[in-house]
Amino acid sequence: MLRVHADRHPRRAALIGALGLIGWLMLVAPLVAAVEYHLRVVSIPEAGYVSFLRPGESRDGASGPGLDRLDATLDRGEFPSGPVLFDRRVQPVRESLGQAYGGARIVPTVKPGGAGPIVFDEMIWEGKPGEHSVWILLPIIRNFQEVYNVALRGAGPLQNFQPYSLPMNGGRVTAVQVPLNFLWAQEERGTIWSNYLKRGLDLSNGIGAVIGVNSNPLFPDQVYLITRHTEQPTTYEAVLAWRERRLDREAPGSSIIIR
Repeated sequence: MLRVHADRHPRRAALIGALGLIGWLMLVAPLVAAVEYHLRVVSIPEAGYVSFLRPGESRDGASGPGLDRLDATLDRGEFPSGPVLFDRRVQPVRESLGQAYGGARIVPTVKPGGAGPIVFDEMIWEGKPGEHSVWILLPIIRNFQEVYNVALRGAGPLQNFQPYSLPMNGGRVTAVQVPLNFLWAQEERGTIWSNYLKRGLDLSNGIGAVIGVNSNPLFPDQVYLITRHTEQPTTYEAVLAWRERRLDREAPGSSIIIR
């Protein structure tokens, strides 16, 4: 019997090893292939948002014909651009901030809304299923400081969600509100995702919202959108409804004078 030893035929052994590695890569390549995703985001005042809602659709997690009509109106480019809050554009977070949220690095193609009839800002990127990406909205104008409700669409129809505080009882919510200063502190420590959002934010529909509530009531909130990469190409959608923050203010013409 003829025996071939690898140490006597190093080139043959290296060739066999290389062919084996190529074959393995060909097998696993389809499992990690990038998938194309779209994210479309628009911010509008509360009054414009609720004008579409039907009875019962203001509940958390609700869907229905009113929200479907809003979705279709935006899709067809029939939503008027006048009330749209174009100062709060969606953008990807910087890489270091994305790491604090456990997000993947992405390089999107940007299609700003408002140039034509479509008022959505649209992000297009490729990602790996199972990962998630992180986006941010940083308002410039101080009007409409508070996020009233958010409508999100991932897997399924457009749904209304009310922002709630982060659950401490093991529950999950799709739209969570957290003090902005607390968010910033945890971002610097790199623990906001691992210690808090990972266990409290519901991404079962593929998308969730984190509202950083500004401690200064005269300044707007800050919004993060987190999209979970699905197995199939997906278009995510977010409609953010903003309103003036409700404050206790002294009425004009008060007879009380402080000297």
